[in-house]
Amino acid sequence: MSKTLLEAAAEVDVIDAAGRIIANPARNAIAAPAATVFALAMATERFWAVCVEAELLARAVRLPMTGNVHDEDVRDDAIQQQTQRVHELMAALRGETPKDEEHATQRT
Repeated sequence: MSKTLLEAAAEVDVIDAAGRIIANPARNAIAAPAATVFALAMATERFWAVCVEAELLARAVRLPMTGNVHDEDVRDDAIQQQTQRVHELMAALRGETPKDEEHATQRT
């Protein structure tokens, strides 16, 4: 993979590109440059990663509260880990660094 393609793909606004393609797929999908196609493919993988981690978080939240301290510690840890993972993935999608995410968390 060329460095030029990676750099060009990094400049693509994937939401805007997706909107253009959806608005007129017959014309805009065919005319999309390789950088746009690559950026959309990368975004799709990243969005899917968020979905997978969010599903795991939902499963952790649904774990039963048994009254057993060990079981509840495992449940709480799973929720905490999955919450952190979803936050990390969302920050990456927004183009934030871990430092940016840390500051955003402190403000809320």
